Amino acid sequence: MVPAALAADLQARAFFETLNGANRYAILYRVHDAKKPETRAARIAKLTGGRIRRCGRGRGTHPDTGD
Repeated sequence: MVPAALAADLQARAFFETLNGANRYAILYRVHDAKKPETRAARIAKLTGGRIRRCGRGRGTHPDTGD
């Protein structure tokens, strides 16, 4: 699900590829932690719809990275 969503949103994919391992893990954990497929789909939509792109404004998603 995540690879397909990133393939559909080139801006989100480009930013995702710049993340370090801790930040990628933080994003993927939030998605895969969902128990229901609907919840997973909603989280993916939320991430590719804006959250990943907003993180590209100079901040990472993981609080300990100092990004």
